[in-house]
Amino acid sequence: MIRIRATRLSPILVFTLFTILYFGHYALQAKEYIIGVEDVSYYPLYDFSADTPKKDSFSKALLSRFFRYRGYQFKFVALPLKRFDKWYLEEAIDFKFPDNKRWQTEQLKNLTIIYSKPVLWLTAGSYVLKKNQNLPRKAIKSLGTILGFFPTLWQDRIASNTVELVEASSSYSLIKHLLHGNVDAINIDKNVIDYNLQLFLESTETIVLNKHTKHESYAYHLSTIYHPEIINEFEQFLLSHHQLVTEMKQKYGIIEAPENN
Repeated sequence: MIRIRATRLSPILVFTLFTILYFGHYALQAKEYIIGVEDVSYYPLYDFSADTPKKDSFSKALLSRFFRYRGYQFKFVALPLKRFDKWYLEEAIDFKFPDNKRWQTEQLKNLTIIYSKPVLWLTAGSYVLKKNQNLPRKAIKSLGTILGFFPTLWQDRIASNTVELVEASSSYSLIKHLLHGNVDAINIDKNVIDYNLQLFLESTETIVLNKHTKHESYAYHLSTIYHPEIINEFEQFLLSHHQLVTEMKQKYGIIEAPENN
């Protein structure tokens, strides 16, 4: 019989082995989640544009708070709006924000995308100078939007070439076009409009919703393909931190739309 003599390991060696095993295991587990966001300044809702990489916003503050609360490593990756429907296919992202089923293309409908419960309720509609608030839809000949955004409520007029779509690279430029009369209406959120009007030293009543054109409420959601369990955690976070989320909306001056109006 061959006997193997047990060798006593020194405390230092034991500690070293433990450290390697523990932190090596932790390193394997600590995945960095990639949050795909739009490369455009849309303050106060979000601002991840290349020109303002360190600027805060409601979306950045909320998502950062959640992922840190859960102890997850994460980073925001600003991606081009023109390829919004290809992010999951080409950019290897874990999450997308904001997202909504109404923005799905045929290509995206082949994917199993999980959406969180609503984070923000906003109004999709057309905004005009106050003097044109009663302008009928058929009288609107030019519509401004941000490059990469698609005004879903104007699909029929765009398809029939009865409205000119004017695209701008920023919300600031778009509002400037409307103030100067270069377009009849613009298709961006009122919170973004009001913030930029303050930069122009204009009253927030200068630009208003044209209620003679179709408008409706829609929501911002956090979406994923791969991590439904984290979507569940996010929804629980929204519930358990309701007051915090409310205070964040107030901090950034966000006025929500009524749900499903």
